Amino acid sequence: MASAKLIKSLEKIGFLLEFPEYDPIEEEIIEILKENNERITLALPLLLSYGFDYAIICKKINSKQKIEFDKAILIAERIYKKENIINNLKETIKKNKIKAAFRDNEYERYYDSFKEARLNAEKEEQKTIERQSKLRLNLDLNKSLRILFSPAKIRIMDKIFNHQKLTNTELKYYYRAISNIDKAALNPTLQDYLKIIEITKKEI
Repeated sequence: MASAKLIKSLEKIGFLLEFPEYDPIEEEIIEILKENNERITLALPLLLSYGFDYAIICKKINSKQKIEFDKAILIAERIYKKENIINNLKETIKKNKIKAAFRDNEYERYYDSFKEARLNAEKEEQKTIERQSKLRLNLDLNKSLRILFSPAKIRIMDKIFNHQKLTNTELKYYYRAISNIDKAALNPTLQDYLKIIEITKKEI
């Protein structure tokens, strides 16, 4: 499998690698446990609220991994209680008589990682909303521009908007055929007039 460093480097130049998603969730939990990497194991509380088959997972991990798994379940249950996250871990713990000892600093490490991951997820969600909003605004803008201006005029305005230098011919064309339309569109009196027309026509 490609290294994380290579994947990130390729993503920077627009090359996105697609990997199969884990289905069901037990496969992802097992994979995390088999990594035997404390940093990766911290991700378990992000997954355990979705529901999982404890018996299936335990059949596919060794005794050391099971200890870490049980510990993560107990810590996750405590985190969910603190964060008021709906889950069924208490039933899983009771049914399977899960017991494991963990220190306060271990809990804090899991909890800090959990909060950081949730914050990162919220930031990514906000970025997605902003990108979608910007896309919708661009679509609306392009639609309005196509109504008012020809493709040639739009190309010249795009060059100006993107701080690209116009040729002498384009500059002359801008002042002759575009500038007056721009000024008229920016006139607040005209905007008020058009708003009144839009409102009034609905009543006619």
